[in-house]
Amino acid sequence: MKKLMLSAAITAALFAGQAQALTLKGTAPNQTPDLSSTALTAQTVSEVWISGSSAATPFVEKSVLADCSGTIYKYANSTTDFTWICDSSIAAGTVNIVHKRDGGGSVTAVQSVLGVTVPTYATVASLDTATACGTPSSAGVSTCTGATIVAASHAGDINLADVDSGQFEIAANGGQVGASALANKSVATQIYGVVVNTKLRNAMQVAMLASGSLKPVAAFKADGVTPGVSGVDGCTVGDESELCMPNLTTSQISAILGNNRVTDWSNLYFGGTDNVAQSLVGVQAVGDKPANSTIHACLRTAGSGTLATFNVKYENQCFSGNEALVTSASQLIKPETSVLPGFAKIVHSMSGSGDLENCLAGLNDGATAGTFTLPVLKPVNSARWAIGIMGTDRNAPATVGAAPSKKYRFIKIDGVSPSAENVVKGKYKFWSELAHVGPQPTNTLAIDILANLGSANQITALNVTHNFGISGFLGNATNASFLPTLATSPIVGGLINGAFDPARPVNLYTHATASGLSLNHCRAPSIPTGAKAVQAFN
Repeated sequence: MKKLMLSAAITAALFAGQAQALTLKGTAPNQTPDLSSTALTAQTVSEVWISGSSAATPFVEKSVLADCSGTIYKYANSTTDFTWICDSSIAAGTVNIVHKRDGGGSVTAVQSVLGVTVPTYATVASLDTATACGTPSSAGVSTCTGATIVAASHAGDINLADVDSGQFEIAANGGQVGASALANKSVATQIYGVVVNTKLRNAMQVAMLASGSLKPVAAFKADGVTPGVSGVDGCTVGDESELCMPNLTTSQISAILGNNRVTDWSNLYFGGTDNVAQSLVGVQAVGDKPANSTIHACLRTAGSGTLATFNVKYENQCFSGNEALVTSASQLIKPETSVLPGFAKIVHSMSGSGDLENCLAGLNDGATAGTFTLPVLKPVNSARWAIGIMGTDRNAPATVGAAPSKKYRFIKIDGVSPSAENVVKGKYKFWSELAHVGPQPTNTLAIDILANLGSANQITALNVTHNFGISGFLGNATNASFLPTLATSPIVGGLINGAFDPARPVNLYTHATASGLSLNHCRAPSIPTGAKAVQAFN
């Protein structure tokens, strides 16, 4: 039997007179926590189950980590289930075990509250079969591998949906009868974007440069100006700056992703300042065109909150006669043809945001990538241009100005980039409010994690910096923790400071009432009752 060993942090805790916490088994550097029933019986254990939104998982992880001390051990079951285990930072001598169910997306949270389907999570006993836990990351997270994970059903303590539960009564979002009657409380604002794989981004820049809607570096050279700052001094293909981001209009996005509309990239034209229209396909060099110009869309399965948000914002879901997105069944009914142009767009419905990233990368390279299996493509299996939807907390560059590591890029919508500042200014519309669905939790750890999700400090720490600015999440003006003090508000009784503050990012607008309740994304977002927008934006 392997000798049980204590980490330095645990030893220090014992000397401080605290109760014994996580015990490790094995030898360094791949020690794993002892999660046997015998070991855990000797501990105080606080266990929480979280269902729903996969888009919010990075946000949830940060909120879980905020209640941990020392090393955090993370277990992943594919890309749909996660468990974090750590010593508690809020209750000495307590071990926190937090499970997150991503599979199925936001509708899982709604089904959990309705009792239609009870989500499954990894059992602690099966996690104990892990054979190694790696070196902790800069955030203190050690990823554990080798476990034979067994799942068991459990009701969620926290049930998160990217939009209010009522949106999931619509068939395109899962058709959950009774969902609109559930309680919904706004937690935080999530910012989304339309993304294209890198080969399509480059192609869009080629067409926009040819049409004059992007200004090339050569134009500055002709004027005798030496190009210097990326974007400011002209654009080139592959430029990562905000000024050189490709753009689609709301109408174009709706047509590209809506049913029975545009099916082929050859239908897309870019117009410049001199009414010069350039075909996206026609202007490309021969070697840069895909073998088939049929539109490929990497989207999410029905029940995804990301998809539901898109349906509200771009497919008129809230009105009768709305036109839903084309479904993944189209791929089976009308596969990609060898005739150009294509006659039906191909939709790849992915179960999670990580899977969607794999879809974009796989089509970009013409190869299977992670959880995405490349389908049979005609006339040959090769790269394809693809478009999708994604939370903006993903794929930020390591340093500002650098290229992001993953093979897709965010684009502008109606000429506006998906930055947090543009949301606050009312210029960017593709965002939603993360909702806690159903009764509020009673578990102390669950209550604290939920509070972390709405914390100003937490959101500031979580946000990422893209080349187009800070993005990811915003605090809600209906959340008391975001209300400024008299020292920060220039008007007495003012509830929100209208200027965007990256250290205290607050969305001035909400789909909820002033209390944060009665959340309804079919309601036009507005400033809460009694609040004052200090600054008028232009």
